[in-house]
Amino acid sequence: TTDALKSWTDFEDSGIKYYSGTAVYRKSFAVNPVQLKQSKVILDLGNVLELSTVKINGYSLPVVWAPPFTADITAFVKPGDNMLEVEVTNLWPNRLIGDSKLPQEQRRTKTNVMKFNAPDAEKLLRASGLLGPVTLDFIRCEE
Repeated sequence: TTDALKSWTDFEDSGIKYYSGTAVYRKSFAVNPVQLKQSKVILDLGNVLELSTVKINGYSLPVVWAPPFTADITAFVKPGDNMLEVEVTNLWPNRLIGDSKLPQEQRRTKTNVMKFNAPDAEKLLRASGLLGPVTLDFIRCEE
């Protein structure tokens, strides 16, 4: 659990630093009814490494896998409290690099890509996660 939007590789905990897979970010937010009136609501995730799926109030949106990491969430946002869930999935190299530091019997992965087992493999760590900034943009739509 964290309140910071930063790369997983910036955490000291090796379980996070070398993690490869999917993590879920959750945030509740309130919307004033006046903000929704005649407005389109765009969720901007900022920087995402590597891909994400978004849920607003339990509604799933299509996968966002390339910049700009934005989605029109107008149909799913309601006045009052809302819940945002962003699942972010990164790539495999970070786990391979982390495993290369472990004894063979403790490793979770195997590969024939030797660069991830090299003594200087740490330089190949890939920034990962929801880096943000995450914003809601209310775009006024005139009738």
